[in-house]
Amino acid sequence: MNHPEHDLPDLSALGFRLDGYTLADGSDEYLFHVLTTNHDCLAPLVTHHTDDGRHSYLILHDTAATWDIPGSPQLLAMTLTRDPGNRTFRFDAERHPLISLAQRWLIARGAAPDAVRVPPERTGARPADALTTALEEQLMISGTRYDVVEHYTDDCTAYETSVLVHDTDLSSADRPYRLFLETWSPDSPTYTLREGAFPTAEAAWEWMENREGPLPAPRTSIPGVLATPMGEAARATTRRSPQPPPVAALPPAKPPTPPSSGRRR
Repeated sequence: MNHPEHDLPDLSALGFRLDGYTLADGSDEYLFHVLTTNHDCLAPLVTHHTDDGRHSYLILHDTAATWDIPGSPQLLAMTLTRDPGNRTFRFDAERHPLISLAQRWLIARGAAPDAVRVPPERTGARPADALTTALEEQLMISGTRYDVVEHYTDDCTAYETSVLVHDTDLSSADRPYRLFLETWSPDSPTYTLREGAFPTAEAAWEWMENREGPLPAPRTSIPGVLATPMGEAARATTRRSPQPPPVAALPPAKPPTPPSSGRRR
C-alpha cells in the first residue's frame, strides 16, 4: 500500500475514517480497491464507529449492482479494524440481498444490534408496516438460525428481492425452507417483507416460478395478521422481463448465488 498506484481513493464521503491509514500487510489490496474505486456508486445506509476509533461497521448500497450479473445483491456490509499505533487497518466485506442480513453479518462480527440499525433520519425507503419491521428484526438477530440457500434481486420490472433460507430451528421442522420476499416500488417511499414456509427447496422454487396462490404463511409468534390486503398485494403474482445487458460495474465481493435451473430467465 506504499506505492503511488495503490493510494486509497477519497473515501471521506463514505465515513470510512481512513485518512493517514494504509492497509495492513496480508490484506487483500485488490479486493479493497475493487470495492472502493467506484465509491461514487456507494451510498452509506449504516455507519457506526466504536468510541475507541478502532472499529467501524458499515452498510452501503451499491447502485452499480443493477448492471452486474442479473440478480446480484445490492448491499455491501463492511468492517474496518484500525491499528492506531501503526496507522494500518484491516477490512472484511460481504454482499447481502437484504439489509437485515447485512446487519446480522455485522452483529456476528462484534457490532451491537442497536449500532447497526438504519438511523431514523436516513432518507430512502422505509418499512411499510409493523410486520415488515418485525420480520426484519427477526432476521437481524437470528444468529446462525438461517442458512441462505439462494437469493435474487430484481429491480428491473418485478422490484423485489427473494431470499430462500433453511431454518434450523426445531419449531420449523415440518416446513424448514423459508422464503423471504421483499417487494417495493421505485415510486413509493416504502417496501414490504413477507415470509413463506415450504417443506422443500423445490416447493419454494415452484411457487416462485408459478406464483399460484398466496405465499404460504408460516406458523409464527410475530404479532399481527398475515392475511391482510397489503399482505396479499405483496404476494401477488409478478412476471420478470429481461434486464438490460450487463456493463462494467463494481464486481461482488462474493458471486451471487446462481438461480436454480428453470426458475428464472
